[in-house]
Parts: sequence; C-alpha cells; structure tokens
Amino acid sequence: MVDGNALYMSFNRCEDTIRYSFLSHLFADFRGRSISVKNPASDHNRVSEELEAAITQSKVILVILSEQYVSSKWCLDELVKILGSNGPVVPVFYGLTKSALRKQCLKLKKTYPKDRVADWRRALLEIADLPGHASSLDRSDSELVEEIVANVRQKLDRTSKIGVYSRLKKIENLLCKQPWGIRSLGIWGMGGIGKTTLANAAFEQLLSGTDFEASCFIKDFDNAFQEKGVYGLLEEHLGKKLGLSGHVTRESLRDKRILLVLNDVDKLHGATTFLRSFGLLGSGSLIIITSRDKQLLVQCRVNEIYEVQGLNDDEALQLFSRCAFGKEVTDQNLLRLSMDLVDYANGNPLALSIYGRELKGKAPSEMESAVRKIKQHLSDEIFDTFKRSYDALSDHEKEIFLVIVFSFRGEIVDNLMQFLSSCGFFPRVGIDVLADKGLVVILENRVQIHNLVYDVGLKIIKEQPEEIGMSYRFLEASNIQSLLEENEIEDSGESVLLENEDIKAIIMDTSNLGHIAFQHMYGLRYLKICNSNHMKNLDFPFSEHHQSLPPELRLLHWENYPSLSFPQDFDVQYLVELNMPHSKLQKLWGTTKNLEVLKRITLSHSLQLVNVDELKYSRNIEKIDLQGCSRLQSFPDTDQLQHLQIVDLSTCLEIKKLPKVPSSIRKLYLEGTGIKELSLWNHSPQSEGLSNALGNEHTHREESASQVNVSIFNQDLGKLVSLNLKDCSHLTSLPDMVTFEALEDLDVSGCSKLEKIHVFPQNMKKLFMAKTAVKEISSSLYHDHSVLTILDMKDCKSFRNVPEGMSNMKSLASLNLSGCSRLESIQDLPRNLKELYLADTAVKEFPSPLLDSLSKLVILSLGNCKNLQNLPMQRSNLISLVTLTLSGCSALEEIPDFPQNLKELYLVGIAITELPSSILDLAELATLDLHNCKRLKNLPVGMENLNPLEFLDLSGCSELQVSISSLPEAKKIRLDNMGTSAPTAKDEEESKNTERKYTKRFFVRSMKRFMTLF
Repeated sequence: MVDGNALYMSFNRCEDTIRYSFLSHLFADFRGRSISVKNPASDHNRVSEELEAAITQSKVILVILSEQYVSSKWCLDELVKILGSNGPVVPVFYGLTKSALRKQCLKLKKTYPKDRVADWRRALLEIADLPGHASSLDRSDSELVEEIVANVRQKLDRTSKIGVYSRLKKIENLLCKQPWGIRSLGIWGMGGIGKTTLANAAFEQLLSGTDFEASCFIKDFDNAFQEKGVYGLLEEHLGKKLGLSGHVTRESLRDKRILLVLNDVDKLHGATTFLRSFGLLGSGSLIIITSRDKQLLVQCRVNEIYEVQGLNDDEALQLFSRCAFGKEVTDQNLLRLSMDLVDYANGNPLALSIYGRELKGKAPSEMESAVRKIKQHLSDEIFDTFKRSYDALSDHEKEIFLVIVFSFRGEIVDNLMQFLSSCGFFPRVGIDVLADKGLVVILENRVQIHNLVYDVGLKIIKEQPEEIGMSYRFLEASNIQSLLEENEIEDSGESVLLENEDIKAIIMDTSNLGHIAFQHMYGLRYLKICNSNHMKNLDFPFSEHHQSLPPELRLLHWENYPSLSFPQDFDVQYLVELNMPHSKLQKLWGTTKNLEVLKRITLSHSLQLVNVDELKYSRNIEKIDLQGCSRLQSFPDTDQLQHLQIVDLSTCLEIKKLPKVPSSIRKLYLEGTGIKELSLWNHSPQSEGLSNALGNEHTHREESASQVNVSIFNQDLGKLVSLNLKDCSHLTSLPDMVTFEALEDLDVSGCSKLEKIHVFPQNMKKLFMAKTAVKEISSSLYHDHSVLTILDMKDCKSFRNVPEGMSNMKSLASLNLSGCSRLESIQDLPRNLKELYLADTAVKEFPSPLLDSLSKLVILSLGNCKNLQNLPMQRSNLISLVTLTLSGCSALEEIPDFPQNLKELYLVGIAITELPSSILDLAELATLDLHNCKRLKNLPVGMENLNPLEFLDLSGCSELQVSISSLPEAKKIRLDNMGTSAPTAKDEEESKNTERKYTKRFFVRSMKRFMTLF
C-alpha cells in the first residue's frame, strides 16, 4: 500500500457532473492499485492548515481542471497553495482545453475581488503551461483514467522501471482472459528488451494482490536446472514455504495455489521436465516463463504469449537521460545527440542503459566524439547478449542469418526465399526460426533486422571464427578488392583464396576489376558490385576468351555494369535474379540461353540497351523492370510466360507497339512510352472504335506521345491489379473495364484527350485522372458497394459539378478536385471523407448540411476559391478537422467559428478585418498563416495566451495594430511589412527575454512602426 499522503487531488467538489462519472472511475482505479488519495475536509471558505499540510507532504498532486473549476474561489486558492509547494503537479484537462482555461483567466477580474485575482491568474497560466493529460472526443474516459494512473504510479514508486506499468497492464489483461485454473503466460522478446524486469514487476504485483500459498522466481533457470535438477529446485524454492522440507513431490503440490516464474529459459528439455511437477496445482496457480524463443513457449504450452515491445521514444529518452545525466535533458545539442542514440538503440532498454553509462560524466565537448565511438564500436556486453541468440541456432540457420545481414536487410520476403532456395537452403523454416528468436522481424512483407542485431551479425562476419565450421564464406571489399584487381592477381600467394570454392558471397565497390577476376570462384553464388562513381568512363571489356563471371551465380547485382554485353561463356542456368540498373549493356547475350530459373531482371535506366528478345525464353520470370531504357526498340511477346506478374516499360520512348502479355500479369506500367501502332489480333468493333479514337498520325519522338496499344484490353487481364497509363496524351477513350475484376489502381493522369471512362471495375480502390478532359464522374463509381478510397481529378478543366449520389461512396477517404476551374457547385459528398481538396475552383458556397456531415474530415483545402463568399462552418460538427486552408479566398469577408481541433490554419490574403474569438479555443494550433491579410486590423484579446505555436506569419498585414506582447509565442514568426503599435515597456522586456522564451523565433525587417525588437 502506498503511503496515504502520497497522492493529493484537487477538483471542484461541487461539480457533480464529473464527480459521479469520471472522478468516481478514477478514484476506483487508484483504490484498485493500492494508491490512497488524500482529500481533507474543507469549509469551502478557506484553505485549512490540515489541507496545506496534506499538499506539502504529498509526493504527487493531481489537479482536475474542469469547466467549472475556475468558478470556485476555494479551488483557486487551493491551486495557489499547490503551485507554491514546489511538489510534482500533474494537471488533467477534462472537458476543457488549455486555451479555454486561459480565456477563463481573462474574465476573472469581472467576477472576483481584485486583491486575489493576480495570484489566481498567475496560477492558472502556470498550470496551463504544465504537461499533463487531456480528455478527448476520440477516446473513452477509461483510457484517460488508465493513462493518468500509469503516470501517477510511476511518479510515486521511485523504484519503478520506465515503461513497465503500461506493459504490466497488458499482461494483466492477458491473465484476466484466462479461465480460473492453472494459468500460464509466456513473456517473449529479443535480448535486452526487458523481459526479466517485466517478469519481476509482475511477480511483485501479483504477490501483493493475490493469496498464493507459495511462490518462487528462478532467475537463471537453465543453469539452475542443470546444477540442481528438478527436486533440488523444488526443495530450494518451495520446500520451506510449503512445510515440505525434504519431501517435495508432484503429489505434494496437488491443489496448492502457487506462483512460479521461470526466467531466461533457452532449453526446452529442462523447462518441460520441470513443469511436469506442476500438473496437479490448484486453481488460481500461475506459471510465467520468459524466453527469447517463441517456439519454446509454444512447446511449453503456455496459454498466452506476451511480446515485449521496445520503449517508445519518450520512454527511451527518459531512460537514457537518467543513465547518462541523472536528469531530463534540456540542452539542445545534448538532446540532439541523445536522440541520435535513442534512434539507434530502437527502444532496447539494455542498450540505452549501456550507452547512458558510457556517456556518464563526459564533458559536453566530448559528447560528439563519444557518440560516434559508441556507434562505431559495438559494446562487448551488447555483443554477448545478442550472440547468445545466434549461438542457439543450427549451422543452417546461422548461414541464413548471416546471408540476410550481409545484403538482404529490408528485402522482400519472397525474393529472399527464392534466392535462399536456389542456394540449397530451406528458407521458410530457417526464417521462421530467426523470427521466433527475435533476430529478424517481418514487417510489411520485408525482412527487417534491429540495428543492434545487425551490428552483431556484421561483427560475426568480420571475425569469421573458424569454429563456426560453415560452408559459407563472406568477404568484405577491404579483404578482397586488391586480390580481384588484375595487377595483383598473377601468381599471388593469396591466389589460393581465390580458388577456394567456399567463397560464395562477395559485396564490394570497385571499378578496377581485371578480365579474369572471378574466373576461379566456381562456388560463388552471390555477387554484388556497387560502383560509387557511375559517371566514370570505365574500360572493362569482356572478350570471348575470358570467362570472368562465375558459373553458379544465383544473384548478380552490378550497378553501372561497364561492358556492352555479357561474356558469351557466362553460364546463367542457375541465375535467379539479375539486377543491373544504369548499365552500359546494348544487348544481353545475343544467343539463346537457359533461363529456366530466372525470376527477376532489372535493367532500368540502361540508356544503350536496344534488345531484350532473349527474355521470351525465361519461362519462370516474374518481374521485368526496363523503365528508363530510352533506346529499347522492342519488347518481346510474353503471353507464354505464365508466371510473369510485373512489367515496367515506363519512359521506354522507342517502343511503338505493345506485344501480348500473359493472363498472370498483375502490374503493368506504360507511363511515357512511345507506343503508336495498334496490334489488334483479337479484333472487335469495340477495339476498332478505340483504334479510331487514338488515331494513327505520326508523332515526333520528343512528344513521347504514349499512344496506348488497344490490344491490352482484348486479352485476359482478369488478374491485373495496377495499370499505369499516365501521360498517354493521345488517348481519347477507354472501353468498358468491368472485366478487369482484380484492378485496384488505375492511373490515366495526363491523358489530356481522355473525356470519359464508361464503366469502372467494382474493386477499384485508387483512381488518378488528373489533367484529363473528363467532364463528369461516371455513375459506375458511386454505387453502394464502391470500395474506392482515392479519387484524384486535379486540374480537370472540363469538370463542372459533383453529382448527387456521391454519398454512396462510403470508402472514399480522399477527393482531389483542385484546379477544376469550371467546378461551381457541389451537390453531395461522401460522408467518410478525410481529405477534400477544392483549391482553385469556382465554388461559390457549401450547403450547410453537407459540410456539417463531414465529421471525419481531417484536411479541407479551399485555397484561391475566389468566388467563395460564405462558409457555414459549425465548430461542433467538423470535430476531426486538423488542417484548414482558405488562403486566396478574396471574396470571403467573414470567417466562421473554427473547429476546436485545428492544428494548421492558412488564411493568406483574405479580406477579413478581424479573427473570430473562437481562435482562442484552438489548444492544438501549431501553424497560423495570416500573410498579406491587408485589411486585418486587430487580433482577439488574449492571443498571447494561446499555446506556443510552431509558426506564425503576420507579414504583409499592413493595417494590423498590435504590440509584440499581445502576440502568442512561436518558434518562428514573420512580421515583415506589418503595421504595429509603438513598443511598450513590456515589449522591451520581451525583447530582452526573446532568447529564453523562443527557441527559434525570428523577426523580419521593414515593420512600419516597430523597426527593431532586439
């Protein structure tokens, strides 16, 4: 139980609306956490001595600032005492924003005696600046209560670990889900992530709140089990507690309620053997196991597994600062260096603690170099921690891990799988094991590695210990470059290394390779060469007498490949991926090759490439990327390549005719091609009509006319997901696309002659039609089952109105009609819109009910709507609006009340003379741009009480009459060409304190009557 004087709460005791709702829940949660709240009785006329003593003795003071808080003189007197106590104060803004509190502060003089108003106002402004908690419409009171209690508990318990409480809450929820019986929980995570800390905290909390007959926490279970065995551990940890000294057996534990924690378990046999003794435990017993291996926990049959996540940025910075400096960091340079290490540690508490200890006591001048040293030289403690997980792998799994570290970090999972399979690995099992041990993570279908794990892997590769005994050899450029350069290879004593078939992977950066550099590396599977100076004119000719590329390559990645073709003897029968962007290739092999296993080829931006006909023999090819190959003359028929899914021919200017593509195609990119001729092998009246629509007139190459081949629409493209026809400037129409059942993304932007698309596929999710001649939105888009999320019609100059029925598009989140200069009226809008762009349109007004219905709208852009005269915006309806742009709306003379959650407000050049007072309620406002509001004369009284802004622009407001002291704080302020009143004494004081008050605040010259602020 926490000391009764630990927490003091201040709130308006007469405000029943929160006392019997929010406050009752808050009190109940504090009681459930064994936290007593001190609230001495008061006479509501004065702050008693008993109350003052309670405030002074409290470890934490919680102030609940509600709508009626300021109406209580007693609360205000109490607040003055609280802020004078120098104790830790946590404000809670419930149903009241900071701006609203400051606004109430301004009205105090009209209501209360003058002799106390100054102290009250000072206290209110001070607490409004303190970090705290706030209620919100987008989350429940229970979430707010949980957040407050977590904060208070952490402040009360000096021994608490940063970030532990919120994670304990999640563990508690997992335990509560389990039926009453023998409960079990696995705590899983990478090394150093805090599993033991969390298990300890859970153990202590469970002991304090549950009646267990016995408990034990076995810290280093694997070693303890190996040393003492089952019965030795039972006797040591449970014998005396259960009165069973010398006689602890499985039967003697029957029906006993026991709390058991097995910490740091790596070996399955010991854990399962030990747990057999606990099969007869009584209801309410709980077994917790911590491990780095998720599969071990699964095989131990725990009911739930909790994955320990890393600390968030705030928690990580707090932990690092405590270890390095013993306090919160305020110095900007130290904060920058601290965040550098926080980002690098990526939430790992062990690393943060170690980094903090290494920086402790360092002078500020030493910090920069110390941080660089930390990042360049891996700590032995961190290395040993993570290498333990590596050592637990089989040789096969170790090889897979090192391959990923070597050059596949961030790679698409399927690509990695194919490469590993081609090298004889069993990748699915291996990668699953690595993920279960926390060495890799699969995120968004890519294989990611934590920074620290990556560094450990690199160190293992560099050291190449012989005891690993693996068949894979990894060499860095610094170790092999000189050996591969022609002038050092002949009869070199090190040539033995080059003939060693164990060398299977090389990554290097060089432009001086000799003709036979790789001739003897028969076992080389993976070669990646990155030429850092791709502008250099390289002379590296392969001749028919030299076989300079290894025969068993699976993956060849060579940026800026310097030769015009491949060696004729280059054996590609094992090649899975060929990646050669920016090469000098003119052709591939010129003869038929065995390309059976080739899956992916990338020759993007190979400006001299003219022919790739050999690709039609690559029967298993999945992706062909030829974007930017501006001299490529043709593309072969690929309709027989039934595994082909992606073809990218973007900006291949010389391709005049599109060949057949297979039914397997999923993504087809034709942006900026030079297609002119139409191959109508599956001729139909519909395709003939499209052919006529496209026309056959000659166009110059400079126009890159992009006449699209109609034949693509007469093939079976039912699997096509993405089709890019951007900048096909001669395209005037498209056929019905209803048969494109899988099509989700269609881009016809820049098709300036395209007037209409008759029927859209039902599964369309993203449609880009910017800069087309489309006049209306097809009715096939706004049906009840529409799944369209993005509709971009920017700069469609012929588009005139938004039709009724748009509200049926329940999935539409973003609608861009900016630049539709003929758009005058909006009849209907989807109700779930989050982004609406109407800048540079002729819209005159919004129907009030229509605007009020957009409760989920986050961004509303109406910039340069010069005909807009009225905006019937109700602050209570657009509750999600964060960004509002009205800049350039020169006919808009009156601004409505602003929605209270606005963060960015752009009002450049509008004709207003004053701002509505509702701007004072914008507690989250960060950007206020009033540039060139030439008729603006005044700002609302109390603007200085706004929360500090990121950016304030009043430049060009030539009629604005304000003093500097009446402006809100901001990191950046522009005031050039602004009219202001003469500086007051308070302004001069502000000038002296500018460096202290504004982190990056700046003022620009040419203010009419207030030339200098510093």
